[in-house]
Amino acid sequence: MQAPDRTAGQAKVGVITDVNRATREKLYGRRATASGTPRHLQRAGRGMTSRMLRKPLALFALVAIGQTAVLASILGPAALTATHLIAVGTASLLIAGVWDHFVHRPTRRGLRRLRDRLQTLSARAPGQLLAAVAGADRDTSALDRLVIARQRHIAAYTRRLRRELQRYRAIYKHSHDAVMIFDPADGRLVDCNPRARELLGLDDREPGHVHLRELHDEDDAYLRHLVDDIMDREQGRSFRINYRASDGHLIPTEVSASRILLDSDRLLVCIARDVSEREHAARQIHHLAYHDTLTNLPNRTLLTDRVNRGLARARRTGQIGALLFLDLDKFKRINDSLGHSVGDALLKELAERLRGTLREEDTVARLGGDEFVVLLEGLGQRQDRAVEKAREIAEKLRAAFASEFRLHGHELFVTVSIGIVTFPQDGDSVDTLLRHADTAMYHAKGAGRDGSRVFHSEMDEAATSRLRLENELRVGLRERQFALYMQPILAIRDGRILGAEALVRWHHPTAGQISPSDFLPYIENCSLMLKLDEWVLREACRLLGQIEADAALQTPALLAVNVSHQQFLQADFVAAVTDILEQTGADPKRLQFDITETLLIKDTQESVERIHALKQLGIRFAIDDFGTGYSSLADLRQLPIDTIKIDRSFIRDIASDPNDAAIVKAILSMAGHIGVDVIAEGVENRAQLAFLRDADCTYYQGYLGRPPVPAETFRDELHFSAELYIPPPKALDTPPEAHCV
Repeated sequence: MQAPDRTAGQAKVGVITDVNRATREKLYGRRATASGTPRHLQRAGRGMTSRMLRKPLALFALVAIGQTAVLASILGPAALTATHLIAVGTASLLIAGVWDHFVHRPTRRGLRRLRDRLQTLSARAPGQLLAAVAGADRDTSALDRLVIARQRHIAAYTRRLRRELQRYRAIYKHSHDAVMIFDPADGRLVDCNPRARELLGLDDREPGHVHLRELHDEDDAYLRHLVDDIMDREQGRSFRINYRASDGHLIPTEVSASRILLDSDRLLVCIARDVSEREHAARQIHHLAYHDTLTNLPNRTLLTDRVNRGLARARRTGQIGALLFLDLDKFKRINDSLGHSVGDALLKELAERLRGTLREEDTVARLGGDEFVVLLEGLGQRQDRAVEKAREIAEKLRAAFASEFRLHGHELFVTVSIGIVTFPQDGDSVDTLLRHADTAMYHAKGAGRDGSRVFHSEMDEAATSRLRLENELRVGLRERQFALYMQPILAIRDGRILGAEALVRWHHPTAGQISPSDFLPYIENCSLMLKLDEWVLREACRLLGQIEADAALQTPALLAVNVSHQQFLQADFVAAVTDILEQTGADPKRLQFDITETLLIKDTQESVERIHALKQLGIRFAIDDFGTGYSSLADLRQLPIDTIKIDRSFIRDIASDPNDAAIVKAILSMAGHIGVDVIAEGVENRAQLAFLRDADCTYYQGYLGRPPVPAETFRDELHFSAELYIPPPKALDTPPEAHCV
């Protein structure tokens, strides 16, 4: 074998051909030839040929000696001839040549290929590998060590691959997603993980016996198109599809599908996630978004959508529709007395009755609280006939409420007020229709409840006026458009001013002066009433304090202030009155609160306790508009009341109506016996005054004596009275003994 040339030697050690000799000597540590090949490598090349012939020659000699010994033992040494020796040599040479050609040389070629392969794989230590390769023919242990090192590396790599395979198998086996591998050619299931078996109910069926077509609810053409589309994509695709389980039920899933190559085969991999719970939750959320949670009726959102659709159909077909706005009468009383659980049960029962009364195509919705809306369509093309049908249905609904409700051991009777609007005549939008229906419903309540009213345009005008008035009242309070007026209370005998009742007037910037009867009814049930009541009380106390501080004025025995039901029942009313008295310096013994009979009847115990607390401050109390409520003088005897004021309705015809005259005389007589003062209200002519004088009534107020006057005018009246009557009257600490006989 010839020594390797310069290019081969440099390729094994990675040395460039044109380096100088000193560099080569430094690189190899030995002297190099002019060709650049190290001398020890050239010597190794020359010795390689002799080593390659050593084993064949040894085999030749061994075979020749053996054959010669065999012939000598058979023929005898003396019988051996040259012919025998030539034959033995020829046979031995043939055997050695065959062994060298078919055994020895292939083995050495295999070792050389292994050496070259190891050299290629071991680029990290080329010098050491070259040394091992160069010395492999002298010392095979170096090559063995290199082979062992490579085997260890391969074993470590194999272990790492095995761990990764186990990890992937664990992920595949324990994945919560179903993993399925299909043959795209025939749709056969090649393999699947346990989750797929559980999801689809495959049990112990062999995957090869399951077809893609059996697992889906789609037709074959769609599946074929879907599979072809996935196999044509590089990145695969995701989609939502229903799988069919073995028991036939459908399972909604989200699938991520892609193609893979396995041993040159193209396969379809589907990773499916069960989204049944998520879609169920989504359906629940959607249902809750459009239905009331308590009654399961459509809510305002769904009602709005259906009314909009109904309006569109009405415009297109000319068929009239209607909305019925239902509100339970005094439902709050049930909640307050029996609890919200009974109220909720009542609402659910009401919803069932409403559904049972209406047609399948009708809609009944709950807006909130005790308010329900019924949508009716197809009532005909004649307006009068449509209104008549809507009325009939409203009466059917009222009749459904007529029977009692048995809930939690209670027997309840409920009535309902209903407002009716038709569309598109009464409105072209949902908001307008609901507003008009609500307005009509409140008119039904105002007419005594338990009835229905059909909307008319005049109702909307009144509601709009009310809203405008409320807004203007708020502006009026902020901009101080209200003024305090005083109506004097006079002694019947001599006309002396006993005191006055504080009234309020509104000086509207455009409408002029507005009487309380024109605006108080609109605010008596809202927060504006409380603000106005507080303003009147504070201004009246301020005026009283100023009058008391002015020595030139006659100090009135009392200054009456009307206290509304809302104001009196405020939890901090006593504290608020105390603060106002301290801030204004008014004498509480000259302050009188006028309250109504209704307040005393509805909340007797609480009212009496609050009256006692205020009377400890020195404040007097009078029942205003006496006779219009349901109280009696027997009830008054139990109440801490100082004065009663006979309502003007009894005074108006007192001179001509014997019944009114008898009632007034009875009130005066009984009041005198129980020791309370009496003030007659609304005296407007001399005949009324004469009757009261003859009946021994002491005080009165009305336009005959003095109309309501501004606060400054009242101060002038007190100044004149101070000069006319000296000394001024004292405050009525105790009721006089002979005011009324």
